[in-house]
Amino acid sequence: MKRKVLITGCSSGLGLALARQLSQDGWQVLAAVRDIAQRPAGLPDIEFLPLDLADSGAIARLAAQIDELDCLVNNAGYGLVGPFSSYTLHQMQHQLQVNFLGPAQLTQALLPALRRRQGRVIVLSSLSGETGLPLNSLYCASKFALEGWAESLAHELPAQGLQIALVEPGGRRTRFAANLRWGEQTQQLAATEQAQLRGYRALLARLLARPGKDEGAVIAAIASLLQRAQMPLRTRVGSDAQSLHWLKRLLPERLAQRLLARQFRTLLAAPADRSEPPA
Repeated sequence: MKRKVLITGCSSGLGLALARQLSQDGWQVLAAVRDIAQRPAGLPDIEFLPLDLADSGAIARLAAQIDELDCLVNNAGYGLVGPFSSYTLHQMQHQLQVNFLGPAQLTQALLPALRRRQGRVIVLSSLSGETGLPLNSLYCASKFALEGWAESLAHELPAQGLQIALVEPGGRRTRFAANLRWGEQTQQLAATEQAQLRGYRALLARLLARPGKDEGAVIAAIASLLQRAQMPLRTRVGSDAQSLHWLKRLLPERLAQRLLARQFRTLLAAPADRSEPPA
């Protein structure tokens, strides 16, 4: 009997690449996409299913179709960026729903199916789940929520024969950065916020001009977790994720914050401000 995995966020990017890899590895792959009409073509061995994590009914309908499951990979999500004051209430609610509450609801609904196979849950987090980043406050909040939720379940689920693990990739994949959503309330931004926004847009433009980071390391990390008898709670992927973790772990908090603040000021300096070094 093939092992069965459900992966969310498979329209493109990491989710689709992971679906392809696990299908090649012999898994029965259920790939969830927000818009079934835009599912990738030419993949007859992968079953695509509709799932909008902002729709509680859609989550329940998907879970009702699955009787047994060996692994759930909570991959779907997006980034809401911009100054905090530019976010509307709807944008903040949607960010938390898609990135945190939706995965939590889906996992809860699939617990009976996972118990039948003593299954696993893998949660795609980020270095943003351990370190707050400017102009990413709600995105970071959603990832911090995932981290606390998963760590709590790591103490709760083993009694049910289940495991949970967090994968924390560093950096940003090019496609992810290209699909960011921006705060909509920009008319009333203060001058300092406008400067930060210009600097952040310039930073993203530089990142998007570079080749995208290879997703192979993240896929390999997930495949490795699936082969282990006991998954570790956290797997960090990428030198930036590792460096930020150890910086915050080894240095006094005040010093770590000062170093990060200096780096962030440099990164967010608007092009017109770059002639002056950060204070």
